Amino acid sequence: MSKEKGIWLITEETEEAVAEEPVRGGKGGRDTGAEYNDPYADTEKIKKIHRKRTRLKSEDLKNNMSEFLEVVEETFEKAEKPSSRMRLEELELAVEINGEAEVSLLGNGGKAGAKGAIILKFKRKDS
Repeated sequence: MSKEKGIWLITEETEEAVAEEPVRGGKGGRDTGAEYNDPYADTEKIKKIHRKRTRLKSEDLKNNMSEFLEVVEETFEKAEKPSSRMRLEELELAVEINGEAEVSLLGNGGKAGAKGAIILKFKRKDS
């Protein structure tokens, strides 16, 4: 029995909560005189990051990436037409893969420094 091919992906979920106890050691934003440790002091936000390792089936990833690439190719096909006034030389896209093997195009700010981004760089073939 052969094991199905796949890759491991580390995913992160951020959970934000407000601390149940107010932050101690400060006066908060209210004037209460000279006393510190104000019971009405500002509360603190707590961020919890949950990381987990998920195995992606190679078949799911292949199918989703193929569909993504098909759409990209169809979208930029117009630049390949002889009647087009411009020629697309190179295309660089930042994509993200989630724990369900879904492939997403990163929008605004999706530069190479984006966390977890995969950069796909397409160059024109020499004819």
